[in-house]
Amino acid sequence: MAVPSRRLPVPPGEIIVWAYVAAVGILAGAAWLLMTHGTQPHSTPWLPWWAVAVGFACAEICVVHVRFRRSAHSFSLADLPFVFGLVFATGDAFVLGALLGTGVVWGIVRRLAIVKLAFNLAQLALAASVAAGILHLVAGDGTALEPRTWVGLYAATLTGGALTILLLGGAIAIAEGSLKPSMLVQMFATDALVTLINASIAIAAALIVATDPRAVPVLLVPALTVFAVYRAYISERQRHERLEFLYDANRTLSRSPEVAEALEALLARSLEAFRADVAEVLLTAGDGAPLRTTHGPGDLRVTMEPADRAIADELAALVDSETPVVSLTPPFGSPHLRAHLQQRGIRHAMIAMLPGEERTIGTIMLANRVGLERSFGADDLRLLEALANNASVALQYDRLEQAVTKLRTLQEQLHHQAYHDPLTDLPNRTLFMERVRDELENGGAQIAVLFVDVDDFKTVNDSLGHAVGDALLVSVAERLQRCVRPGDTVARLGGDEFAVMIPGVDDPLHDGRAVATRILREFELPVQAGAELVSVHLSLGIADSRQSGDDSDALIRNADVAMYQAKSKGKARFELFEPQMAAAILRRHDFKEELAKAIEREQMIVQYQPIVALDSGRIVAAEALVRWEHPARGLVPPVEFVPLAEETGLIVPLGRHVLREACRQARRWQDAELDGEPLRMHVNLSVAELRDPGLVDNVLGAVRDAGIDPGQLVIEITESQLLAAASVDRFHELRRLGVKIALDDFGTGYSSLSYLHSLPLDTLKIAKPFVDGLTSGRRESSFVGMIVDLARTLELEVIAEGIETSEQLAALRELRAGLGQGYFLGRPSAAPPRLRAGSRGGR
Repeated sequence: MAVPSRRLPVPPGEIIVWAYVAAVGILAGAAWLLMTHGTQPHSTPWLPWWAVAVGFACAEICVVHVRFRRSAHSFSLADLPFVFGLVFATGDAFVLGALLGTGVVWGIVRRLAIVKLAFNLAQLALAASVAAGILHLVAGDGTALEPRTWVGLYAATLTGGALTILLLGGAIAIAEGSLKPSMLVQMFATDALVTLINASIAIAAALIVATDPRAVPVLLVPALTVFAVYRAYISERQRHERLEFLYDANRTLSRSPEVAEALEALLARSLEAFRADVAEVLLTAGDGAPLRTTHGPGDLRVTMEPADRAIADELAALVDSETPVVSLTPPFGSPHLRAHLQQRGIRHAMIAMLPGEERTIGTIMLANRVGLERSFGADDLRLLEALANNASVALQYDRLEQAVTKLRTLQEQLHHQAYHDPLTDLPNRTLFMERVRDELENGGAQIAVLFVDVDDFKTVNDSLGHAVGDALLVSVAERLQRCVRPGDTVARLGGDEFAVMIPGVDDPLHDGRAVATRILREFELPVQAGAELVSVHLSLGIADSRQSGDDSDALIRNADVAMYQAKSKGKARFELFEPQMAAAILRRHDFKEELAKAIEREQMIVQYQPIVALDSGRIVAAEALVRWEHPARGLVPPVEFVPLAEETGLIVPLGRHVLREACRQARRWQDAELDGEPLRMHVNLSVAELRDPGLVDNVLGAVRDAGIDPGQLVIEITESQLLAAASVDRFHELRRLGVKIALDDFGTGYSSLSYLHSLPLDTLKIAKPFVDGLTSGRRESSFVGMIVDLARTLELEVIAEGIETSEQLAALRELRAGLGQGYFLGRPSAAPPRLRAGSRGGR
């Protein structure tokens, strides 16, 4: 059977380990008393207890260590005395001889620690007692010449081996905290194979002895010869593997152009060769600064990372030219080193020095051997010493110093990247906040902070492309730097947000106002962004350190609040922070959160304003208008929440909700009024919705889900939104669905015949200001007439908005405007069951 080379690792909790050993001992005693005590031999010659003890002692002395991949096993001739004891000795003699023979070797020859010796004897007693009981259960009083005895011996030896592995796995799990199931399975498989082979040889030998005891000398000669040859083969094979490992390690070190790359490859190979869980090299530069390269445990990888100098010095002090390699077992050195290694989970290790021509250049450590052989032996120490000497030669010739120089350069680059914006190379938010904190902690003069935001940057980014947007941010950064003193800090906080710190001033608001004025003046001229010349404006907020005390976060937050106040007042300006601004911003934030929840829960109300044929007064369409019925504020007008929705991006889900609900309502009216042409439904779209990649799919889905004809849906867009959308492709996509397009507020934006020609329009909506002027003079009337004539020429439908008086209605009828809407014809309201219940010719 497989015999572990190290029965029990050093326990971290001795009381728990002793309790485990005591439990195994109690089980062994019970098994002996119930299953083994008083049993008789199965064949002659009978063996006394001392003969069994001698057999076990000889078998334990002749041990072969076999390594397989990253595990190790120790095999001996112990199966021979084990089987012979089961067959030719009484149960009591068998157990007593096994314990005495192995106990002498483990205690005197190998000098195991008392806790390990106690555990090994307890588990051997349990395995031997259980094996003897199983043999008697299967074979009864059968002799060695009977097949049932052979079957019983196979079952007994395999069960004893499996029990030994199971008990050892439990001990490892208790002492080291865990045991991987894969390792336990591998231990079972290897032990079962070796035990099966050795038991077969032992059973055959027992058959010969039971037939004629004089054949014992004949058996011993070939058995010992085969064992000696096998042991020599294993020794030669392991020597070859060590040489091959050293050759591979030298080749790796010599061929790798970089020290870091060489060390990583060396450590990866060392983990496999030494079957360790942790491999580490500590290199010491000329100035004494240690650098750590580590592989393990698990997937942990560290390359040339600065290490604790005290730990590196203490590890280096463990080895010297007289003792170049040492084995470490708990307790480890000083309390500081002990705590360091325990924190990293190091249970046992070996360390070798890396000697240089004039000084020791570092150490190499292998730790936490995996497998059954859970310590490093003399052969491992010699191999590590050879590896360390070869590695030292490869690391000479200034490669180490070059690597340290490169590493420091790389660290400086990484430090710069960590604290600077990669696009503009300005300090980033982290470095800016550090500098603000440092200035506040130093005391003395006060500081001012400016929070800067590029107005409408998203529009530029979306319309001209991200490359132009990035170039614009670089140009903005350059202009901002031209507006400040050398000691001031300009930083990019992220996106289109910048910040300026003005330290060492007596009147922060005065100096902040002066810098803000220079910045606004600097951006009066267009900015070069790549090949584009872009007009850019900024909104700035100014905060004073006297208002925030020593709280850097509050200072930045105050400047941010003031910037938002500048945006709300029209942009392209600056504002000084005032305490009441924070409350306003907080209310705005709460309002935004409430709006988001209302949209998510579909609590927004859709009202409908009729669109009337002016000649007949018949309702032919309706425009969907969103309203917010706030539980506390009542009905919130669109002018208060729609701009906020557009600014925060909530306009897209809000528009989807209105679109779906409007299409469903169109279907309900169609079902209620079976006669006549179905009503058209007008729905407004924002710029953000036009840029939404999912717009066409959303429109198609809303039409299909409602079951209406696409021609019933009319999408309205204003001229200013049309310009911001920057592309007419989206309108053509919608038009291909069958949806109609209306140009809203015609005449108030950048009216252009080229747009009327290139867009797939169906309808022009005359803006309310022109309708208001119909009754005040001939000029406005003529202008409206021109729009009506133009639309008629282009075969477009005309809708006059904002009709509020009978005089306006009469004037529009005279101009032969086709359709109209306004409070005079019908106010927005919740959807009635039947919209055409009455004509809308007037009040």
